[in-house]
Amino acid sequence: MTEPSRHLSPATGSPTGSPLVHEAVSRHATATPAATALVHRGRRIDFRTLDAAAESYAAALDAHGVRRGHIVPLLLPRSPELVAVQLAVLKRGAAYASLDPRWPASRLRDVLGMLGGPPVLVTEGAASSDGTTPVLRTPPGDLLRAAALRERAAPPERPVPSDPAAVIFTSGTTGRPKGVVLPHRAVTRMFRAVPPAGFGRGHVMPQAAPPWWDMYAYELFGQLMTGGTSVLTDGDHLLPQTVRGLIEDEGLTTLRLTTTLFHLFIDEDPGSFTGLGHVYVGGERMSPRHARAFLTRHPGVTLVNGYGPAESCMHAASHRVLTEDCDREDGIPLGTAVPFTSVAVLDPEGRPCAPGDPGEIHISGEGLALGYLGEPELTARAFVTVEIDGEPVRAYRTGDFGYRDETGTLHFRGRTDRQLKIRGHRVEAAEIETAAASVAGVGRSVVVPMSASDGSVTGTALFYTLAGADARGGDAESSETDPLALHDQLTALLPEFLVPAVTCAVEDFPLTPNGKLDRAALGGLAIRQRRRRRPRAAASADRRPAPERSEP
Repeated sequence: MTEPSRHLSPATGSPTGSPLVHEAVSRHATATPAATALVHRGRRIDFRTLDAAAESYAAALDAHGVRRGHIVPLLLPRSPELVAVQLAVLKRGAAYASLDPRWPASRLRDVLGMLGGPPVLVTEGAASSDGTTPVLRTPPGDLLRAAALRERAAPPERPVPSDPAAVIFTSGTTGRPKGVVLPHRAVTRMFRAVPPAGFGRGHVMPQAAPPWWDMYAYELFGQLMTGGTSVLTDGDHLLPQTVRGLIEDEGLTTLRLTTTLFHLFIDEDPGSFTGLGHVYVGGERMSPRHARAFLTRHPGVTLVNGYGPAESCMHAASHRVLTEDCDREDGIPLGTAVPFTSVAVLDPEGRPCAPGDPGEIHISGEGLALGYLGEPELTARAFVTVEIDGEPVRAYRTGDFGYRDETGTLHFRGRTDRQLKIRGHRVEAAEIETAAASVAGVGRSVVVPMSASDGSVTGTALFYTLAGADARGGDAESSETDPLALHDQLTALLPEFLVPAVTCAVEDFPLTPNGKLDRAALGGLAIRQRRRRRPRAAASADRRPAPERSEP
């Protein structure tokens, strides 16, 4: 395990004092009961009230039979009630699974089915379950009433740090989402000793990541566990004017953005960071040009580049970005491991690579997920035992290529598979292709990435053949239409971030001289199709981020 990263400050924040999420938050209800925990639409909720409401909801969950080891689905929007219910679930020794009410009905059914008959579904309105799962309703604005009721104390449950705390759903190669099971220790590890700079008492941070993403816990519970304040925002993502308003109205000190949003802020309103002390960025490669522009404009603001897949919960490595990093030929570094986390670069035989030699990045330590829900074979393939310093260690194979330099700093070199990162979201091309295959009339389909001039992936294009069509192997350029309206059908099957930007039927797929699929040719065709269909709007639409609905 590692010591706190070098961008951490002993003078900043307050350690959680507990490896359990709810206990780390509850202690502030005793230590600083009147301190502001949450801000939502001008309403301020102190730690005492938040904890009392969570106890009241825990009693209601107990009445519905929620016990240690259960997974409770939450179909609630971002709100103080959601936070209190999540804490209540944890107090019952169970894990929460926050779902997006806007997901297609088929996806929601799949996810609820994966949870294996939960004891209760928590929702705020008229939404119903599958007809067999009981429903607990928490109306909007219910938190203060719940805190005042405090009907009875639920019998205590005694979860341990390795017990599940949250299940998040990511894009999967099998055509259905994967449920990543995160334990308490994974969420608390970065905050138990010395919290990252910008977290803790006196610090204020917006909570804008979707509740069904691991970075939600970073923004929300990272502050609550260390005594800071979380401002619950409306909308799907932050905009520069929103941040300006929060700095002025709420005294914002700390901000986290996906890399795409960070670049957008720099391009459209670089002054919007004025007044902040700390900016955390992650999800994709950081552009040196944008990093330099930020550091030049805001020399007193700490800029941190974070790296880590959902399977290692939030950040696995981080790096304080300095001006000299913007001149590196290999780009902005990923950095060094965060507390209670180790990162290794291994060759195909599982041996540590020498400094400068690339290999697959493996992550180990307390941040690792317990595995994929109901997927033992997939879990066994992704979470492997490797030997590091002569000791067997459980590690996650990230599928990322990277290397360490002579100082031990980690650098990114690319992916080993077809997984893409688009605006901070993980996108499995196979999931899109599987969804397309379920549509009547579709023969074969291929998804290719679409990139911006700086090399970042901005979206996907899906090309398909018609089932039973005369495949003459001809000119892919000859078809410009979507005769099956496949794009519209995919919109009903997939979350918005998975829907291709371009959907096009072709007579057949282009091949390279050695007979392999010519993905480069399809990439060029995708660009031409996009320009023809929206010649003026394409550039601006590519730069405007889609709503965040998954993990980095």
